[in-house]
Amino acid sequence: MVLATLSQLDLSPNLADAAVRLHRALVPSLEWRDAVDGLRNLALFAGLGVVWVTTSATGNVRREIRVATLTSLLLSTIIEACQVFSPIRDASLIDVTTDTLGGFAGAMGTALLIISVRDARQKRSYLGIPMLLFAGPYALASLCDALTPLFQSVGSPGEGGPVEELVMRLQDAHVDWMATDIFYVPLFLAAGFLLVALARERQGRAASHWAAITAVAALAISIAHVAHGAIRLPVRWSAVMIQVASIAVGAWSADRWLGELTQRWRGSARARATLVAYAVLLVVWAWRPFLPETRSEIIAAQLNASAFIPLAGLAERVDTFSAVHVAQQFLLYFPLGALLAVWPIRKTGAWSTLWPAVVMTFIIELGHIFIFDRTFDVTNALVACAALATGWTVVRRCGYRPYGAAWGR
Repeated sequence: MVLATLSQLDLSPNLADAAVRLHRALVPSLEWRDAVDGLRNLALFAGLGVVWVTTSATGNVRREIRVATLTSLLLSTIIEACQVFSPIRDASLIDVTTDTLGGFAGAMGTALLIISVRDARQKRSYLGIPMLLFAGPYALASLCDALTPLFQSVGSPGEGGPVEELVMRLQDAHVDWMATDIFYVPLFLAAGFLLVALARERQGRAASHWAAITAVAALAISIAHVAHGAIRLPVRWSAVMIQVASIAVGAWSADRWLGELTQRWRGSARARATLVAYAVLLVVWAWRPFLPETRSEIIAAQLNASAFIPLAGLAERVDTFSAVHVAQQFLLYFPLGALLAVWPIRKTGAWSTLWPAVVMTFIIELGHIFIFDRTFDVTNALVACAALATGWTVVRRCGYRPYGAAWGR
């Protein structure tokens, strides 16, 4: 984070210019770029708060929330102070505020999650860990995609504020089946399936679960797509219909076959099936639309210096996707780390830890080089690894231990 922010500052020792920039930082104007930067800061520093509480050595959650918040404030202040001496960067009090709030939100959310997971340790579960750790992050990642869809997240230029942009794009809202990603079907179907599994685990079987989940999902997805207008993206009702229908089918399928599947697959067999299915989902998320890139010059251009500097690629973008994508990547890989904490590939050796998932993460990211219109960025792999480690650590710190090996002994 610090490396990407402070790289290429082109520092200037001119104190007069620095004083002007400092005044501008203390009296900022809220523009479109500031709103995007604020959202991105919230996501990035929330990650700092998550990692801080997860790796705490004291176990004093309240203290670590305070320390994480103060650390976010201090780190952000140092970064913005350095940018005061840069003629090509803009320091802002808004950035300090959003950074601090992000750190606090990440720390607080992690603390509440740890308490919930610890309390559920003696309760029934499908996977040996609360389904909340699986269905919750995956559903939120799906909602992130509804808000900033892949290949459609670069908004058209606009001159009005968010309300004016929203009204204008709602007036132009339309159905366009040709522009709708067909891979929404399996990805959102899985979300519906997992959400019903979560509801059953917590409340037992009820005939109304799948319909209620579909209704809530329809509302959330519709709000996310309507919000496209405020962030200068086109509103396509066809995408809403496909995503909601996919969740409905997934929820109905879980209501119909979840009991049968859990009877057929038990113990390590269930864990193995879940790991394989989730790995396939991660590949679909990462490599869609599965169109190969055959131009050698494009493939070679992917391996540039910016691609190997964490967050550098996202820093060059000024859109909502650059902020939401970081959170989405973390949410997608968190469940895998949590599951491997109780069902490792092997019980001993390197495969008893997170190394298999880490290797898979880098293979998936390197695969972007050979996929049309996808971009290799080491940031994605690093965020995924952080999510794996966080999920694994949260589960272990809450007292869970491996039940056995998913493959072999």
